[in-house]
Amino acid sequence: MLTLATFNLCNLGIDASDERYSRLAGHITRDLDAPNIIAVQEIKAVVDATERGPVPADAVYRRLIKAIIEQGGPQYSYCEIPPLAQQDGGQAGFNIRVGLLFDQQSVAFHERGRGGPQDATTVEIGEGPPRLSLNPGRIEPRHPAFTGDLTHHWAPARKALAVEFRVAGKPLFVIVCHLKSMRASNRREREYTKKQRHTQATVIHEFVQRLLDRDPDGYVVVLGDMNDSTGSKTLELLQGRSLRNLLEKIPKKKRYSFRAGGRGLTLDHVLVSRSLWLKGVARIPHVNSDVPMEEQASDHDPVWAGLPIHRSPTEYNALEGRDEVG
Repeated sequence: MLTLATFNLCNLGIDASDERYSRLAGHITRDLDAPNIIAVQEIKAVVDATERGPVPADAVYRRLIKAIIEQGGPQYSYCEIPPLAQQDGGQAGFNIRVGLLFDQQSVAFHERGRGGPQDATTVEIGEGPPRLSLNPGRIEPRHPAFTGDLTHHWAPARKALAVEFRVAGKPLFVIVCHLKSMRASNRREREYTKKQRHTQATVIHEFVQRLLDRDPDGYVVVLGDMNDSTGSKTLELLQGRSLRNLLEKIPKKKRYSFRAGGRGLTLDHVLVSRSLWLKGVARIPHVNSDVPMEEQASDHDPVWAGLPIHRSPTEYNALEGRDEVG
């Protein structure tokens, strides 16, 4: 079984304390059993306000990976597309972004191209299964739903990241999302943010559909902080006719990953293609939402998923160095 998780790390930067890094590493190694792939959101990197270029967060990933190793976990690799300074929303100056940690002893990854913050990866169709033109790459980073659009009252927001792995002889496409926040000061602003989130979900689903039109039995996972709940229009648009939400398999009383005013909300999700749905499983360890604030490593709980894909280390070793493999 292949294991994945999504975890919003709540503005994790290089300035966070050793204790916080240790708590996050403990959640990953013990509460999540060191998944093969971890989608992360809200990795931050602060730069001078005059900076306008890409803002990488390598130091944050390396420090987190070191903390995981110290807790007995694997030596993860990581990938991201650094955002342009002040262009991806979130708290002013934090330059938060999504990224991935992955265990190369369990999944095969080969970089393809050198995608930048404004470069879109596309679905390449040829003989055999589809593949990404850039790996990793962003999905439609110049679309108004992600760049912001004054005519719609939309602000710049996090861009979705697509990454192609290979497992069990097939491509596995993992798409990491952090959709537009629900936060708004009035009803009109809430409607603007809702429409922006709906458009983001539509754009991402159209990308997924291009993958699955070519290979209906393909392996696709869309996961992250969707800033909306199961049954919402956002999730309906994101799922479309080709994805299912593994959180539907969790009892409703336990189906929350965030608390607002004491009420449990389901903001973090794992959507999978039909070939992964039937035997896929999910759970939410309530390691943050059910503990006092002073003990929380993040304001979100992680979500863990197990998928019916049998991994073969021999296969990964054989694939090493072959450019045609994603």
